[in-house]
Amino acid sequence: MAQPDAVYDALFYNYSPDIIIDRIAGIAVVIAPRFKLKYFAKSDDDAISYALNLSNQLASASIYHIVLFKVGLSPANTYSFNVTYALLIGNVPSNVWNYSFGLRFYNNNIGLNGVIALNGGAQIQGPNQNYPVITGVNISNTFKGNNVAVAAGATSLAVTLSQNLNTTNYAVYVTPQWNTTVWITGKTSTGFTINFGTAAPTGGSYVDWVIFF
Repeated sequence: MAQPDAVYDALFYNYSPDIIIDRIAGIAVVIAPRFKLKYFAKSDDDAISYALNLSNQLASASIYHIVLFKVGLSPANTYSFNVTYALLIGNVPSNVWNYSFGLRFYNNNIGLNGVIALNGGAQIQGPNQNYPVITGVNISNTFKGNNVAVAAGATSLAVTLSQNLNTTNYAVYVTPQWNTTVWITGKTSTGFTINFGTAAPTGGSYVDWVIFF
């Protein structure tokens, strides 16, 4: 049995973004379920300006909210949303301030332009760098072996991974703790073999290894 419109309205109002900018028949439209209104804008700038006004009303009431840019827009002016209360997601134009603090979804990628702050003070910074700058965080790799014992006289070491991989297209980097050449054979999804050109010395030694994909 079909649900009454009131049920769908309630779901829409309670479980949709607070402010949505869409396009209907080529016209930019601002839909605000929280305010129970739909506004047909005169231009892209008008749509963003109207959405910003609604966002400011929510921010003034200390209400955290989401502004969804469902379609791409080309505003001529620059707009500043409240960074404390408004999260902008979608096809956010680059001249809409606070875009760098929001999540941007496109057809083929997800972008977050700015600083990602993590608990404990760690940060991943951009976009002023040509590459990410990661500070205050330890980078760990599950697929590694630190100070792995190699028996005296051994010319190889079989490594069994702690969990199976779904590929054999990986690289293994090895650092023996004695003077020897080294190479890898028998790569599988469950492990590989490290080979040594010079056998491990009397008393044995150690190697460090790590996998990169």
